[in-house]
Amino acid sequence: MELAGALLFGALAPANAETTVATLVGHYSNQVWSDGDDPHALSGYFVSLYKQDGTLFGNIGIAIGSAEPAQAKVYDITLNEKDGKISFKADYSRGIEHRKGLPPEGRDAKRILTFSGKLKPRGLQGEFIEQDGYAPFSIVAREKSVLTGFAKDFS
Repeated sequence: MELAGALLFGALAPANAETTVATLVGHYSNQVWSDGDDPHALSGYFVSLYKQDGTLFGNIGIAIGSAEPAQAKVYDITLNEKDGKISFKADYSRGIEHRKGLPPEGRDAKRILTFSGKLKPRGLQGEFIEQDGYAPFSIVAREKSVLTGFAKDFS
């Protein structure tokens, strides 16, 4: 019981343990927004990448024609820092889909997005592949994109 209490209250943690702060790798975007009082994300992507203790992580916004882009965490990130090759995946929803063969109430429009390309000093360049989130995971779209990097620090 004492060990459980010690673990619960962190008594066994090293006295010199440090938590490193995540650093911003960059924000990258090619999103196009409508004009007017109620802007909508019409097309494109917004990617934010961070690094902490040698691990990359981040999120992505995917324009689906709504006031707010669909949001997702990126995962399976690989980066070759020598040549800038980068790849990642994200799972997201485009909302509810209705079509022949589906229940009348529709179903979640799950998508799997894969990016493969290059991380350059001023942006991301490569190809996004969007797949249906249901077996047989068919490819829905392919898009070559250039996302411009901006604002490495917002403070």
